[in-house]
Amino acid sequence: MDLSKVRLPAIYKRNKRECYLDPIRQKLIYITPEETVRQKIISYLLAELNVPNNMLRIEEPLSHYGLKTKDRADIVICSMTEADTIIPLAVIECKAETVDLTDDAFDQAQRYSDALLTTYTMVTNGNGFFCYKYDEENQKYIHIKSLPSYADMLKGECVAEEPKEKPPRIPFNRLEQELLLDMEDAKKNPYYAIISYGTPMSLALPIFNLWEGLYDTRIKMPEGNYGMFRLIEDYGIRMLSYGNGSGGQFFGPYRSFLVEVDGNTEFYSISITTYWKSGWDLEEKPPKTCICIAHDDEKTAHHALQLVVEDNAVAFDNIVKFYHNGRIAVGRIGSGKKSELMEIVSKRYPKIIQGGRYYLGSIKNDHLLRLDEPDVIDLVVNLISYSIVRDEFRDIVKDRAKKQV
Repeated sequence: MDLSKVRLPAIYKRNKRECYLDPIRQKLIYITPEETVRQKIISYLLAELNVPNNMLRIEEPLSHYGLKTKDRADIVICSMTEADTIIPLAVIECKAETVDLTDDAFDQAQRYSDALLTTYTMVTNGNGFFCYKYDEENQKYIHIKSLPSYADMLKGECVAEEPKEKPPRIPFNRLEQELLLDMEDAKKNPYYAIISYGTPMSLALPIFNLWEGLYDTRIKMPEGNYGMFRLIEDYGIRMLSYGNGSGGQFFGPYRSFLVEVDGNTEFYSISITTYWKSGWDLEEKPPKTCICIAHDDEKTAHHALQLVVEDNAVAFDNIVKFYHNGRIAVGRIGSGKKSELMEIVSKRYPKIIQGGRYYLGSIKNDHLLRLDEPDVIDLVVNLISYSIVRDEFRDIVKDRAKKQV
């Protein structure tokens, strides 16, 4: 989908703010980054896919279709039945160019598509896009190359995106060479780096190996009971965006695990990324490497644990041991007391307490690490279990703060 040549609507001023004259709604709409993407898509649909003007609905309330919700779909493409009834054909969710296209964005579009019973779904931020067609026979969404023309949409046609075969793992004897190349790229763009160019090689190489193992979805962590939680399903890779207590934002691929904790089903996910604080001069003080354990349920999504490798990992020969000092942020409340957290961990998951800090496991960097081997499983289990207890502690602190108000 090439939007470089599409024409945006005429621009006027209203209340000293610039507005687009929307060709579908025929009204002035204040210009925002998301509205610019929406107008580009409208222009593309009209000019390139030949969607009729009268078959487009913009910022469409789902309540217009008998649904009890206040949600609005960015763009709905409609069709006319033989009985002259207007029905939704496709739903398009638009994000600003600076917003990453995560699984959450698709989930939102899919909810609208499921509610409206549309055949086609698209998510876009103007730079990239994902398109899907609902396969009635198999009752699932299939990934398609692009949104078809309006005439082809009416016929239910599309070109499916062929699943790409995952390339083989990098051979163990080439890991360091590939890591050095990644580190050079990280110097140019640290925002999307996995391992920081400032991380010592004694730590960087084993962490890179660990991430390659986490990213290999051909290998699954065995399902079953792991003490603090029961692993329902190794869910593979999800593209996610999470915030932390200090306002940082992390986007990228996470290895996700669907788990049951005390009767509740939750997602805990693990990623490795670069980390730095606002105000750092990255030329003088390079980023650090961080193992992030994220938690999301039906309401919230946050990092339950950010383990900075340089501060919490120790390398000896080819073995890396992972610790944590117990620091914990509790949303807007600030930092929680490390002594209180230690007390709860000693009751809920005492096996990781070692000498006043938490020992989370180790890996041996003498082979390609896999998610089904004991040391890696032990590390993942401890990271998730420790994160579960940290979230329980946060709930206690928040409840206590509410009672004090």
